[in-house]
Amino acid sequence: MARALTPREEPRPRPPRRRWGSLVLALSASLGACDRGPSLSKQDEASLGAELGEVPPDNPKLGAIADVTFVHALPRASSQKLGYLHAGALVARSEAKLENEDCMEGWYAIHPRGFVCTDRSATTDLDHPTLAAMGMQPQLDAALPYTYARTTKVTPLFERTDDNSVTRAGRLGRGSTLAIVGRWTAPDESLEPQRLGLSMSGRFVRAEDLSAATPSAFRGVALGGDEKLPLGFVVKRGIRIWSLDGDRPTPGAELPYHTILPLTGRYRTVEGERFYATQDDRWVRHKDVTVVLERHEFPDFAKDGLRWIDISVITNVAVWYEGRRPVHVTLVSVGRDRLGDPAETAATERGTFEVVAKHVTRRDQNPDPASGSAARYDVPWVLELSNGQLLHAALGHDRFGIEHTDGNVHLSPGDASLLFRWATPELPEGWHSVRRWDEGAAETAPKTLVHVRK
Repeated sequence: MARALTPREEPRPRPPRRRWGSLVLALSASLGACDRGPSLSKQDEASLGAELGEVPPDNPKLGAIADVTFVHALPRASSQKLGYLHAGALVARSEAKLENEDCMEGWYAIHPRGFVCTDRSATTDLDHPTLAAMGMQPQLDAALPYTYARTTKVTPLFERTDDNSVTRAGRLGRGSTLAIVGRWTAPDESLEPQRLGLSMSGRFVRAEDLSAATPSAFRGVALGGDEKLPLGFVVKRGIRIWSLDGDRPTPGAELPYHTILPLTGRYRTVEGERFYATQDDRWVRHKDVTVVLERHEFPDFAKDGLRWIDISVITNVAVWYEGRRPVHVTLVSVGRDRLGDPAETAATERGTFEVVAKHVTRRDQNPDPASGSAARYDVPWVLELSNGQLLHAALGHDRFGIEHTDGNVHLSPGDASLLFRWATPELPEGWHSVRRWDEGAAETAPKTLVHVRK
């Protein structure tokens, strides 16, 4: 991004510096619009921007230069938001633009749908410096979309100034996690060069105050072919495999945490304990593992290949289905109060909900860095449900199969990445977030349901 600057031996007075600020723009201009001029009929409103036509994927590109660049259903700031782009993203755009009182620089239609305003958060100048600085795009087929780091101490956040140095703009608490999307070296107020990591917000953190955030390697099982239910998951430490010699159980080797055991479905009760048979002719005690059996009764909606996720708050198990066919089974972590009232306790709400949005990382609800407390930034692989709860990857723990959260559902990064790609709505190329959008075809458009039960 910039070469290292040579430190000066003697500090010299410097003129006041103008801050560039972070990429986070004031969202108020995007969240609403004044009611100017004569109102349009619903038919006229729906046809706004139609003259720009459909946008082929190989058209000229538009670049996002804000942390959140909204994609609107119509070229109106008050229209429905279909999703958003993140700084550095490039998407195909229309050749022509439409100017109105909401966007003086002009709205462009983008591929595959929607409109983006180029007033402040997007540009057609592909040489814009933000596009180069934030050029690292998410790895959508990896366990994590970016490289993540954890702060080892309370550390300052920096913003770039117009003289290629940095100035303090907040702080991060010890133990905060965030995505790092670039590197730079620049002097701070001490005039000493600082090795910096670039965050998704466009702010910087000292590299020496960061350590790698190592995620859990746990991942569930894709079902089909030889892989099928029942399965047993080890969710405690110190669990052993057993052999049964007549009516005498004999403990064997210890099973590592999160071992996955293919079961036959057979079981025996010996000395008052139920033992399940594994496919390699060994046995495991029922009380030592979480057993996932094949389901034979289904909700009424489970038909015609509809994608849905069955989550049990008692067992912390999630099974993904297409109609009545299970396609993946894994462990999750639900609210730590399990069967409590989600309005009063840290419990996961039970019921059937729709996935209404997906976010590569949740850009619009990052914690306030001014607090200086430990926080999770750039939470990856987020599925937003119709009741407001979230399913997302967890970076800070490995307690899958155990209730642990504040009510949202946590998955391992590997499972969350798979789920993000499998669940609808489909994320268009270059977008960072997408919402279910085709209200006119709500009954027929592909959707994904999440069924949370005891």
